[in-house]
Amino acid sequence: MKQTLLFLVVTLIVITTIGLQWANSDSSKSDRERRALVDTRIDNNGYWKRMAEQGLAVLNPVAEIEPAVFTGSKITAYSVITDDSPDVAVAPSNSRQSENSIFIDPNDKLTALNSNNSGPLSSSFYGADGLYTFDGAETFDGSVQGAGGYNSGDPTTSIGTDGRWYVGFIASGGGQGVSYSDDQGNTWTKKIVTSLSSTDKNHLWIDTKEGSPYENYLYNSWVEFAGGNSNDIVVQRSTDNGETWDAKINISNEVNAGSHNQGVNLSTGPNGEVYAVWAIYDGWPQDEKAIGFAKSLDGGESWEPSVRIITNIRGIRNSGVPQNMRVNSFPAMAVDVSDGPNSGNIYVVWTNVGVPGQNSGSDRDIYMIKSTDEGISWSDPVRINQDEIGQGKCHYLPWIACDASNGILSVIFYDNRNTNANQAEAWVAVSTTAGEEWEDFKVSDVSFTPSPIPGFASGYMGDYLSIAALDGLVYPCWTDNRTGEVMTYVSVFETIDIQSPYNLQVAVNQENGAADLSWDFNVTNGFEHFNIYRNDELIGTSAEENFADQLPEYGYYTYKVSASYGDTGESAPDVYDTQWGTASIEVIPDAYVATVFIEDSVVQQMKIKNNGELELEFLLSDHFDKAPLPHYQKASGGGDEYISNVIFNSLSNSSGWEGYADYTGYATSLEPDQTYEINVFNGNPYDGDQCAVWVDWDQNGVFDEQAVTLTWTGSKFTGTITPDRGMLQGATGMRVRLAGPGPLSAYGDTEYGETEDYKLYLADWITLDPEEGVVAVGDSTIVNLIFNAEGMETGTYTDDMKLITNDINNSLVTIPVTMHVTDLQVSATASWLEICSGDETQLIVETTGGSGTLTYHWTSIPEGFESDEESPAVFPEVNTQYIVSVNDGPVTLSDTVEITVYAVPEVNLGDDQVLCGENEYELDAGNPGAIYLWSTGETSQTITVNGEGENAYWVEVTNETSCTASDTVTINFATLPVVELGADTIICHNSVMTLNAGNPGATYLWSTGEMTQTITVNAEDYEYGSHVFSVLVTSEAGCENDGEITVEIKDCTSIDENSQLVDISVFPNPSNGIVNVDLHVRSAQLVSVRVMNLTGQIVYQSNDINILKEYNLQIDLSQFSSGVYNIFVLGETGITEKKVVIRK
Repeated sequence: MKQTLLFLVVTLIVITTIGLQWANSDSSKSDRERRALVDTRIDNNGYWKRMAEQGLAVLNPVAEIEPAVFTGSKITAYSVITDDSPDVAVAPSNSRQSENSIFIDPNDKLTALNSNNSGPLSSSFYGADGLYTFDGAETFDGSVQGAGGYNSGDPTTSIGTDGRWYVGFIASGGGQGVSYSDDQGNTWTKKIVTSLSSTDKNHLWIDTKEGSPYENYLYNSWVEFAGGNSNDIVVQRSTDNGETWDAKINISNEVNAGSHNQGVNLSTGPNGEVYAVWAIYDGWPQDEKAIGFAKSLDGGESWEPSVRIITNIRGIRNSGVPQNMRVNSFPAMAVDVSDGPNSGNIYVVWTNVGVPGQNSGSDRDIYMIKSTDEGISWSDPVRINQDEIGQGKCHYLPWIACDASNGILSVIFYDNRNTNANQAEAWVAVSTTAGEEWEDFKVSDVSFTPSPIPGFASGYMGDYLSIAALDGLVYPCWTDNRTGEVMTYVSVFETIDIQSPYNLQVAVNQENGAADLSWDFNVTNGFEHFNIYRNDELIGTSAEENFADQLPEYGYYTYKVSASYGDTGESAPDVYDTQWGTASIEVIPDAYVATVFIEDSVVQQMKIKNNGELELEFLLSDHFDKAPLPHYQKASGGGDEYISNVIFNSLSNSSGWEGYADYTGYATSLEPDQTYEINVFNGNPYDGDQCAVWVDWDQNGVFDEQAVTLTWTGSKFTGTITPDRGMLQGATGMRVRLAGPGPLSAYGDTEYGETEDYKLYLADWITLDPEEGVVAVGDSTIVNLIFNAEGMETGTYTDDMKLITNDINNSLVTIPVTMHVTDLQVSATASWLEICSGDETQLIVETTGGSGTLTYHWTSIPEGFESDEESPAVFPEVNTQYIVSVNDGPVTLSDTVEITVYAVPEVNLGDDQVLCGENEYELDAGNPGAIYLWSTGETSQTITVNGEGENAYWVEVTNETSCTASDTVTINFATLPVVELGADTIICHNSVMTLNAGNPGATYLWSTGEMTQTITVNAEDYEYGSHVFSVLVTSEAGCENDGEITVEIKDCTSIDENSQLVDISVFPNPSNGIVNVDLHVRSAQLVSVRVMNLTGQIVYQSNDINILKEYNLQIDLSQFSSGVYNIFVLGETGITEKKVVIRK
């Protein structure tokens, strides 16, 4: 505790002393003059300590460090054998390390040399140390007190194939030095490479390719900030193991950096090629703008002209990261010197703001480019970190290694994807496909909160990390402050020489869903087959580099193809997202015109319909941007102070000094009558600095409006901007200007400061609700377009809306919108707003304002009515909206009147009726609960009518809405025709008999087929025996009845006296059910009488009737239905039959 308090007191004294030195140093110079003595491009701590000693800089104060969070030592990755890799500190806890370099002995993968900027737990500094492991980083030994003595740091390491170890560094006097050891770090010999004091950001490399013509050649490179090579990269080589060094060579001059070159990184190729890459700054202070490259094909004796291998990038040197530490985007490089298929490939990594070329947003991502032809041409950038893009996460300080045994790539970097924004973890990405595909994973056991090292250069916690790999063993090396002090950690893991498929392509036939997969693959030992996954489900295997699949249904699909190595493992998969089908957007209507009364608003509806096979995602943006932004005249500042960050509404842009910067690719939207705060941060403030903002409100391409002057708050300039209602809608410019003392205007160059232009979208008279959504397949949704004329003058306003969708055939839909602002008012009404169906009403339109020359057009919903009359009469059958459009030149206003149509009762008494033999009938008017009036005077829903002949009945029905309907029906109470053909009879064979059906005027149908009232029966036309004659009679009213008679034809030439022993007489016939039967016999006998219906069922029976001569019998058949019945008399000598008709 006493030691801690003593340390704090000492630190406070040091800081106070430095502050007094700052205040008292050369008081004759102004603040701006003193600052000009400091070269902020230099990162070396020795330089900044000297500046602090002169009172020209303030070093980091003591700060409390947030506790680290343990997250586990497990590693889960396809490309790694190791599943648990605890972090190992390389030095005792009573020391500090930062800025790491590690190199593996090319003869023994378990031996590695590590060097860091080391020092005790104070502001003292030892410089680049010499630490080492002989057991694959299980333990470390060595000294933290400088390799060969104290130095100024910036460590870099190498080990030759001959076993000599090397540590490069900035020498104590500011030059460059290299120490070597021939006894594995027990003793060191220091050599000075150059004594020039203004050197920075050095890198040392050795050619370890066995058989190379330049094996064990050493190359040392750095940037110089003084002398004839000022602002350029120089290199020196040693061909005698670091004993002596050749003259330095300028290798960056040809790229013509606008400010300087810095952050060189060296590597050698499989045939002794020497490569160098570095960051290019075309202005200062600013972010990295390009990467420079140079090469030597003769072991460093001469170098080809340098080139820019990628431009239009944006590093993070001045933009920074959310973590509290200074950062950079110095490139790191590795070359494949294996004997594999990618031997000679050059890989370069760096951190970029957003996507290279776009260089915007809050992401800080690691990107890689590679060359397969010795740096002649370079690939497009590949994103290395695999987390979701666009989430504002930061990945920075990458370093890359290429395993010389197999060509596997490993990249280390800081990462905050799973932490708070101000925290970080150490991550590594691995590629077994020459950088085409990457798998990344956490290697640090903790997440920590970066914090600058007290007593060191402002923001400093180390400027680079390190990683090395050999024979599958990978040594990631980084700095964190988990113990409360910055220390170096290593977490070794082992990769698997498992190659992953790459360049996966999937072609989907959109007609039938057939998917054809193909990919590339570099076969290695142990490979067995490919596994093919669809949406993470294994769907098959293939021994070839292709596969055919049938998609089951429309949808989005993710294919993964991995290489199986049996028990050894499975590679990381190559991934391809595809789809069968697409959303298909239809916008109804496709253009909008609104006429709005002054100071009023109107809502129109847009239907967005999905006619496709997949869900439709849409985004309606009010960033209409119909016209291109004007080209504004530039205005430049001369530097010193510069705009480091602008925050305005949704706009946030960090940047370095450019003098003038066109950031119109950055935009935000403003609405009228809303107040927005703007904050402008000064990257290098001076007394008297001022800042102002101009907005081109009238969009005339000139910043001639009144400036918004911002107020300095001690850390930033701040102010507010409030757009007026009625401003022009669309895209316009905003200029932010920072300058020193003196007049400040939107134009002209200033001696100090900077100018930045941005884009604003002004959303005034139209808004959208909602602005985005999802529409299911076959469905539609409604978006409200709100046209607002508040504060607007009469006139016509036009613009274009942008509709962004996932319809692959129509990803951007442009929809014109027009608003007419008018004082014309239209009101629609009618003479009757409520009518019964079929009634008439008169449509009426009332207008005020306008020109007085108006035309009218009426339409209806439901459709079917149109009229150009001012007040047409209408006869709607259903509830109907009538829309009147009143045209007044370019303005058309509409209003709607709704006519409520009440249904009339549905009254149906039925068809006219003919009732045969009936004398009453029930009529029902329906519509329960209504009011009724019958022609009979009755008022009930149903009535019963009776009578004779033809009668007409009507009813009027009035429902609850007072609508009335009526109906009439005619009832004919008709009688049945009476058909009497007479009793059954016997005629002689030569007789003629006439049968008469009666009922004149009726229609007839006889059993003989004849259709007359009478027919003649000629016995000669028939055989002897009984014959039945029947007739169907239909009256004029349509009533039917029938009759029949049995005629027995006998041969009358000799009559058989005994042919019939029982005579039967039946009366009445037809009968209403009571039948009298008279029986006559010639001789006494017993008989039985039975009555049967036509189905053969006995309905009456009387047995053993003793008849002496005659017998009278009454039979009651009234309980049986109407019809024909047979009466049988069974006597002793035979059976006699008679028919009787029962008619009720």
